[in-house]
Amino acid sequence: MWRLLLARTLYMWGSLHRNFGNKSNFSREHQQAIRRFTQAYDLDPSLKRARLDRGIIYYRELGMLDEAISDFDALLADDPEYGPALLNRAMISQERGQYESALADLDSYLLLPVTDEEYWRMANRTAALLRELIIDMSSKQSGNFTEADPL
Repeated sequence: MWRLLLARTLYMWGSLHRNFGNKSNFSREHQQAIRRFTQAYDLDPSLKRARLDRGIIYYRELGMLDEAISDFDALLADDPEYGPALLNRAMISQERGQYESALADLDSYLLLPVTDEEYWRMANRTAALLRELIIDMSSKQSGNFTEADPL
């Protein structure tokens, strides 16, 4: 029982460091948040939010995409329908130009029950744009140009 309480305390402490880091733009605060989230998750692996938030800091605040993907992949290995990990992994895949992977994650996310309308709408719009982009890239690679396409 004390492990669960300590894990939640460390998670809250990490959230404070993250907030301070976001407000002050100090990477050392983000590093402290990562340490606290790691400690919280190690104490209580059911506290998925700690690993998710660690991955988000790696991705958004520190630009450490490989580390972020590792966290999101691990979360999805445990729960393939963990929407926040699917959505964040899709954004990284899109940023890396891995459009098919991004679309696959977004499609999986969109099949889940809607928990946040704003994120769902954003994911739906992004998926539609990615579909168009993939079709456009595919037609250009195969040499099927339309009259509007410049040579």
